[in-house]
Amino acid sequence: MYNKFEPLSQNEVISVSTNTFKLLNLSTTFKIAELLESIEKYIESDALENKLFQEGIECEVLRFNSQTWQKGKVRVTVEFCPREFESPLEDN
Repeated sequence: MYNKFEPLSQNEVISVSTNTFKLLNLSTTFKIAELLESIEKYIESDALENKLFQEGIECEVLRFNSQTWQKGKVRVTVEFCPREFESPLEDN
């Protein structure tokens, strides 16, 4: 079950399938910093990219189980959730 996401630091390395980030012109193995830089270049706006990854951009969110929009900020982070393998002993 995937439910324990943790932020990744910019120097950690990930590997993805070939077509995952085709539009960003990335290889299949790269540092988080490279992924964020590629997204920034794809956006092509210094002001927006700074806000998007650092302080956040103003927005409104309609969350599940909510009837109203909530004002706030949103920012982009990269998180990882390790796959938890079930132990054969747990089946008993």
